[in-house]
Amino acid sequence: MAKAIWEGKECDVRVDSDLEANWSVSILSGEYDPVSLIKRPAAPLIIKLRAKSRWLAMDAGLRTLKAQGKISDYTIEARPQAEIDAENAEKARLAAKKVAGAKAVEEEEEA
Repeated sequence: MAKAIWEGKECDVRVDSDLEANWSVSILSGEYDPVSLIKRPAAPLIIKLRAKSRWLAMDAGLRTLKAQGKISDYTIEARPQAEIDAENAEKARLAAKKVAGAKAVEEEEEA
């Protein structure tokens, strides 16, 4: 679970997927809207961005909000090992594809 310090209070962080690689990172204050006649949550602090996974979106969103000065600090759990393994496998697959393409070009030049 991620937490952010917003206006001196520890707040929950929610990450939602929009479409494909679009993500919305929201900082929820836990307070209620003081002007509303019905009891509803106060407006969250939201940033939208593109990322390959939920964890990467949360990390990038929180780093950006901190850099902009909108939050003072945050805590985030470690990146899941399965996600790291999947990224490394994808990098290895792309590297193998480049090597295979380079070999094919070399063979064409030799012929």
